[in-house]
Order: sequence, then C-alpha cells, then structure tokens
Amino acid sequence: SSRRPRPPGASLPPGTPGAPVSRAMGNNTSYGRANAGATASSGKSLHTKCICLGCGVAEHMCTPIFAYDVRCCCCEANISIDPTQCQEAHQLCAARTGCKTGPVVVDVTNPLVDKHELVVVAEKTLIPC
Repeated sequence: SSRRPRPPGASLPPGTPGAPVSRAMGNNTSYGRANAGATASSGKSLHTKCICLGCGVAEHMCTPIFAYDVRCCCCEANISIDPTQCQEAHQLCAARTGCKTGPVVVDVTNPLVDKHELVVVAEKTLIPC
C-alpha cells in the first residue's frame, strides 16, 4: 500500500511527551515544553471546553496529586507533587534545585547523595569521596 508512516508522536494529544510542539507565530496550540500532559484537559475523560477554558478527569488520581504549569511567550514554569516518587526512604534524600541566567548555571544538591563531587574547582575534583 502507499500509506506514509505517521511521524513520531503524531497521534499523541498536545502536551504529551513526544507529541509535536509548534512554537511558530499563529500556531494551532498553546501547549509547550513545560506542559507534561498532567495539566492538559485534552485527551482526558469527560473532556469539555468552552472557548479557552477546558476541563477533564484524569485516570490516575494521585500521580501527580498536584501539578501546575504556565507558558506565556518565552516564559515557562512547572511544578508537581507526585507521591509515587517517594516510596522508599532513600528517595527522600534525592533533592536538587538549580537556575540559569545567561551563561551562568548554579545548582544546589544533597551532599549525602551526590558524594562524587564534594569540592570541585575549575572542573578538577579537590576532595574525592
């Protein structure tokens, strides 16, 4: 047959990882990289939409229990609380935060978990563990 293969992610709802994302002016979707699919009403059961406000019911009640994302022009942010990521005691210590401004990147990690880099100066480890 002469059917062309579907591009990867073409059948996925907008905002789902792997779904195509268009960022051109006049695009047909407002879903972006920050939206991991948990907060998109499209593709959920009982999906309802009126102009710009949509709602639906997710299959998984507590994964994540809370999720938030925002995208406006070139600004994106997201946060989620997912209790499935803390099932064992050692997972409580897996924590980090980071930020980037221009070429400078700063992060804060847990030294109990990230023991391989305790003191590093100019890419050279001074205190190995």
